Amino acid sequence: MAALLALYWRVLRLVELLEITLGVLLLAGVVAAIGAQVVSRYLLGTPLVWVEEFATYAFIWATFLGTSVGLKRGRQIQIATFVSGLAPRREALFRTLAHALVLALLVLLARQALKVMPIEGSSSSVSLPVQLPRDLFYSLPLFVSMVSMAATTLYFLAAELRLAATGERAPHLPQAAEEGIL
Repeated sequence: MAALLALYWRVLRLVELLEITLGVLLLAGVVAAIGAQVVSRYLLGTPLVWVEEFATYAFIWATFLGTSVGLKRGRQIQIATFVSGLAPRREALFRTLAHALVLALLVLLARQALKVMPIEGSSSSVSLPVQLPRDLFYSLPLFVSMVSMAATTLYFLAAELRLAATGERAPHLPQAAEEGIL
C-alpha cells in the first residue's frame, strides 16, 4: 500500500508541476497582453479590443489551476480545534470523514460543470481574434480543477485511512500535513 501511495503522490506532483507551469504562463500572458494594451492605446492611439477578454479568461484558468495547486500543497483553510486534541488514529478518522465530504462536493461540482458546458458552449467569445466557445473559459476550468482536486483529496483520504488503520503516515504527504496543518 505504501508503494502505491508513493506512486500516486508522484503522479499528483507531476500534475501539480503542469498546473503551476500553465498558471505561470497564463499570468505572464495576462501581463504581456495588458502591457501591449497600454502601449497600443497610449502610444499608438489604437487599443487592442481583445485584451480584456483574454485577460479575464486567462485569469479564470490561472485561478482554478491555483486552487488545485493550493490543495496539493495543503494550503487550504482548516479548523482543527476539535480533532487536534484526539489520539492520532482517531484524529485520522475525523480527517477521513472530512476528506470524504470534500470529495463528494468536488464530484458534485464537476458533474454540474459538465451539465453546464453544452449551454455555455452555445455562445462564443466576443472580441478574441478567433471565435471560441465560452465553456472553454468558465465550465471547463471549473471541471478540470474539480477533477484534479478530487484526485488529490482521494490521495488524502487513502493516506488518512492508512494512518487510522495502521498508525503509519503516508510516505509523501504535503508539507502542511507534516506540520500538522492537515
